[in-house]
Amino acid sequence: MSENNEPFMHKVDGSAILTFVGIVFLFSFAVVITLLAPRYMDKTWMEPTSSYQVQMYEIADPNIYFSRLRSDSTELQSVYHLKQEYTLLAFQEAEVVRFVAPPELQKFITKYQDPKLRLTSHLMLLRKPQPASSFNAVEAANRLRADLQKQWEKENPNWIEEGLQKPAFDILEVFEPIGEDAFAIAPTDRILENWTDKDYVILDEEVKQPYHRDSGVVYVNNPTEYRVSFFSIGQEEGWSYDPEGESIKDLAELTSHPLGFRSRQDLIEFGEHLYAIEGCWYCHTDQTRTIIQDVVLNGSESYPAPPSSANEYIYQKISFPGTRRIGPDVSRVGVKRPSRDWHQSHFWSPKTASRGSIMPSFQHFFDYDPRGTSRRETGIPNYKFEAIFQYLMTKGTRITSPTEAWWLGKDPVQTKEIIEGKKKIQ
Repeated sequence: MSENNEPFMHKVDGSAILTFVGIVFLFSFAVVITLLAPRYMDKTWMEPTSSYQVQMYEIADPNIYFSRLRSDSTELQSVYHLKQEYTLLAFQEAEVVRFVAPPELQKFITKYQDPKLRLTSHLMLLRKPQPASSFNAVEAANRLRADLQKQWEKENPNWIEEGLQKPAFDILEVFEPIGEDAFAIAPTDRILENWTDKDYVILDEEVKQPYHRDSGVVYVNNPTEYRVSFFSIGQEEGWSYDPEGESIKDLAELTSHPLGFRSRQDLIEFGEHLYAIEGCWYCHTDQTRTIIQDVVLNGSESYPAPPSSANEYIYQKISFPGTRRIGPDVSRVGVKRPSRDWHQSHFWSPKTASRGSIMPSFQHFFDYDPRGTSRRETGIPNYKFEAIFQYLMTKGTRITSPTEAWWLGKDPVQTKEIIEGKKKIQ
């Protein structure tokens, strides 16, 4: 009996060894192919999609900050952190917005109708004209305003008969702040940053930062100094933006109590974490496939969305390609749904904002208003909402620079019409 079993067991042992060796080989081969092959077969898998993507994540995101005025306030404030010999700045005049500056700073101003944008990393800011011993900006502003009005009257000699109104020129002063960094007011719904890749010149005597050598650069346009005033009403303390208030001393003051600003970089990273722990990836994919219904669904027949590529996700710690599309794909949601108000309504009550939705409510992304002072139909968005919103707004908006964006100015999915109820989703 044992003689008959030995050959059989021997065969079983040999088969097990071969199976184990085969599994190890296949696993090792898969790891090698996954990690090494892209670097040698198609380097774009491991490289950023564009210089714009790199500069958004590495230059812009760490240096724009968001906060609410008070715990019961819905008003959002955003601030640029500007750094000497790092942040590129532009001082670009418009038809009714002009600048005055000391003679040594005049070269940094891009005059009205000048086709070439002037950029610099020399730290400067804009403010309401102030009198000073060396340069009296108030007098300079009054002279410039008078000259502009005379010029306008000369160009419009019959302005009274034609019922025209004199333009109100806004004159600001360009000045150099004290210190190596400063803070400027930024737009609150900043999804895209100012970008230029032609007709510009960087006036620095030498290249200050590696990204200044790129074929295009992000920059801060017309940085106006950010100042705040603090107040207290009873036991409540608050603050608000005030051009006549106190300047921000340093980054520590901006991020600590009571201001409590957080960088967009931190918010995006936390938003990615929320996307994971809240289980959003159970129902939403994050991948525009190459099939026709995907590129049209995330774009349109006239302006199809680009399929997703591996390098879109290189700045994420976790990628969520997903497996089921119970809800819409989110890989182009920054293009399809850029409205902060829409996302607030949607997270508060998905069934109301999106007819037929089975998405659960995320009202823990909002704070309760105990005094009932908010006139909003939703609660007060908290840092969780801001984090998930900032994370979602990276989807599809950073593949290429704004000058090359497939969707810029085209609104391929007619987002505004959908939100306003002029177009119904079938």
